[in-house]
Amino acid sequence: MKKTALFAILACAAVLAGAQTPKAEWLSKGQFPLTKNKVTFTMLMPTVPEVIDIKTNWFTKWYEAKTNVAIDWVMAPNEADAQKLKLNLLIAAGDLPEIINTMPIDAAMEARFGADEKIFLPLNKYIDDPKIMPNFNAWLAKNPVARGLITGVDGNIYGFPSIAVCYHCSLQQKMWINSVWLKKLGLKEPTTTEEFYQVLKAFKEKDPNGNGKADEIPLLGATDSWNSQVEPFLMSSFILDPGMYQKMKLLVDNKSGKILTSLNQDGYREGLKYIARLFREGLYYPGSITQKMDQAKQLLAMDPQVVGAFPGGYMGIGIDPVAQNATWRSYTIVVPLKGPNGYASTPDFVNDGLQTNKVVFTKALKNPELAARWVDAFYSYEIALMESWGEMGSKWRWAKPGELGMDGKPAIWKGLVSYTSEPQNDSWKMLGISKTTAEIRNGQETAPGVDPYAPEGLETMLLQVSKKMEPFIRTNVSIMPKVKFTTAESEELQMLQVELERYSESQRIVFETGAEDIDKGWKAYVQKLNELGLAKYIAIQQKAYDRQYKTK
Repeated sequence: MKKTALFAILACAAVLAGAQTPKAEWLSKGQFPLTKNKVTFTMLMPTVPEVIDIKTNWFTKWYEAKTNVAIDWVMAPNEADAQKLKLNLLIAAGDLPEIINTMPIDAAMEARFGADEKIFLPLNKYIDDPKIMPNFNAWLAKNPVARGLITGVDGNIYGFPSIAVCYHCSLQQKMWINSVWLKKLGLKEPTTTEEFYQVLKAFKEKDPNGNGKADEIPLLGATDSWNSQVEPFLMSSFILDPGMYQKMKLLVDNKSGKILTSLNQDGYREGLKYIARLFREGLYYPGSITQKMDQAKQLLAMDPQVVGAFPGGYMGIGIDPVAQNATWRSYTIVVPLKGPNGYASTPDFVNDGLQTNKVVFTKALKNPELAARWVDAFYSYEIALMESWGEMGSKWRWAKPGELGMDGKPAIWKGLVSYTSEPQNDSWKMLGISKTTAEIRNGQETAPGVDPYAPEGLETMLLQVSKKMEPFIRTNVSIMPKVKFTTAESEELQMLQVELERYSESQRIVFETGAEDIDKGWKAYVQKLNELGLAKYIAIQQKAYDRQYKTK
């Protein structure tokens, strides 16, 4: 596997588990074994290249001995489409496994096989009983939004989630700027949209790469990579922008619980005017509107450097930290910029890493309470770390006094081997439930004095730059969390969404490129959104949001 791909995995994938005070949540004495007489569950689980053989895996054997619960494995293919086909065929044939683990069960399947056909078991009574699921119950009590995320359209919970919190991933709307160019031109890091404009203008006009050519690209973006679009970062200086993956720009007023869209707000209009100004003056590279990241990478790799600033969830979307380490070291974070009215924001994607329906019980399950207790142990620290890393003592250990984590606080644990995605048989890696928190991820022991811009210091660097963004999280408004819809709602929503997204996206480009004057065309634009059913679209979203998240 290429090193750059591995660094990307380590940067973005939440593969650890635990919390800041692990010993406070160690499994209680006498909890194991879970049953006096050995019990076997049938379990459907996919094969993955990272795990050589789930049946002979060290963690599989260790956990069976620990719990006195064995698994009769039903294996599915590695590809998601094939997994879904396998599951549907088993259900159609009535050949149900008792437990379904790490299969692609989306909201539509949850509604059909849970709420409608009663093939999946509701889990509420087990989750809400601290005697059955003490670890998960305690975590859920501290994370009420997470309960909404895992709740189905009928109010029942049909799947246990995998907790995958990645701190720097939650603050993913980042902009990177060429600090070498700033220093050469005697410029300070910009903190406002006007300062950012002046910096880009200097990049364009003052030959910061020193080759005597007007080849500098002040601001570069792409359409298809992790937060690689230019607009969301800049727009959040005028109104909170949910990012490229949420085209209808839905927000929640945290005081009233009202759903709104930024697409028809004054802040969005002013943000478009600012971006149009950059485009008009040649500061925003025109190709950014249509190009893929592969094309942007070619520009970022040029020698001498030609790119002044670019957005991305982390720098590795555009720069290889090993092959282009000098370029890698040239870029630093731009904190969220203050707009003309002093507004600055960044969205918090803290719940994006929560993977719903990781484990599902079917109506074939004979002992759901025991199965729930078997699942709950995965939400404890030591089990979760062993599931992800392997044997305590040989693959990882708890931290010793004096050892520090990436966050500079006393470390929680230390990895004794390098984490890779190569095939192994010590742990389940990304299979099954894991309990990941920002504290445990940041609390991994880090060698003193690690260079944050060396490949091995990547996580440390991302933590440090993300800390600079945290003060810009807004408390009065937030991005809309994921919601689930009934079949009827989905059908109506889809009809509305296709036309609304197509129109708003095309009009955004028209305004940004100057093909149409924003002030002159704004009224007609808003009217057209209304004609396409924007109010109805938001009403459906509001109903689903209230169903899942409104305090009962």
